[in-house]
Amino acid sequence: MTNRTRILAVVLALCAACAGKESVDITKPVTGAEASNAERAYKRGLQEKKDKNFIEAVRYLEYVRNNFPYSQYAALAELAIADMAFERDDWANAATQYPDFAKSHPSHPQADYAAFRAGLARWEDKPSDVWILPPSWEKDQLALRNALDSLQRFVVSYPKSQYVPKARELIADIRQRLSKHEQYVADFYWKRKAWKGAAGRLVGLADNYGDLNGGKMRSDALWRASEAYRNLNDPLAERKVLQRIVQEAPNSEHAREAQARLQQMAPAAVPAAEQGTGAEPAAGSVQPPATHGGVVPNTGAVPLGNVPEPTSNQPRPSPTPTEPQPAKPTEPSK
Repeated sequence: MTNRTRILAVVLALCAACAGKESVDITKPVTGAEASNAERAYKRGLQEKKDKNFIEAVRYLEYVRNNFPYSQYAALAELAIADMAFERDDWANAATQYPDFAKSHPSHPQADYAAFRAGLARWEDKPSDVWILPPSWEKDQLALRNALDSLQRFVVSYPKSQYVPKARELIADIRQRLSKHEQYVADFYWKRKAWKGAAGRLVGLADNYGDLNGGKMRSDALWRASEAYRNLNDPLAERKVLQRIVQEAPNSEHAREAQARLQQMAPAAVPAAEQGTGAEPAAGSVQPPATHGGVVPNTGAVPLGNVPEPTSNQPRPSPTPTEPQPAKPTEPSK
């Protein structure tokens, strides 16, 4: 969709605001002093915008963009159109027009403003909390994910902008909201004993939002993930998650429990084929590490089960001198 098509869509959406008023033809050419002066046409558009005559405002601002493309007012008119979409709560169009402005005019003095407002528009489009509907954290979070991406890119691209502090506040708010959604999904799987899905969500929660709540989010999520893997009877995955608690959250309330659980998890047992023989391993032979429950600790050694079995067809040895040698082929007589 082109910028002009999007702008026309905005104009059509604003028609309801002008109900009862005299209809305005947006294709009507601009005449008078504004027709030959970009500044006057731009200021007229701003005045119409201030008076809530949005369709007239778009007509003048679009005229400036199309007829004075190299004027400073062309960029300002483009930004004013995006501001109108924002002020009308048309978040989708605002979230598209602001980044278009920042991309088209990267050195413009208000490029940072446009980049920030792009993220703000997406944040405003977040799921709402209406008492008759499900809570916001149970709804689709695509708008907030897009807002987070937009605001994080803004902070990196414009670190000295005056809007950075507000952007950081919004980023913190979005991360709290998204973490609440991840907890909701994890609980959804947990209640249905879908342990693999619950564990995956909880590990993702620790990876992406573990720093929240003073780091408590990481330890709590990893501990629940270890419980899910325990219910799933996956000791290898459980061990990895418990080790992460000890290493990444050593001062958390779950660190001591994780350490005790790791000590209770005995090393892997000897394979069944080796049990009950009573024979001592041959000198120099490679022995598999002890296993427990079929889990092999990561010792660096290759388990015997991964060593290929010798083939039954052994290569034939070279003939000995006592065996008859095959006759050499005779050369044809010349």
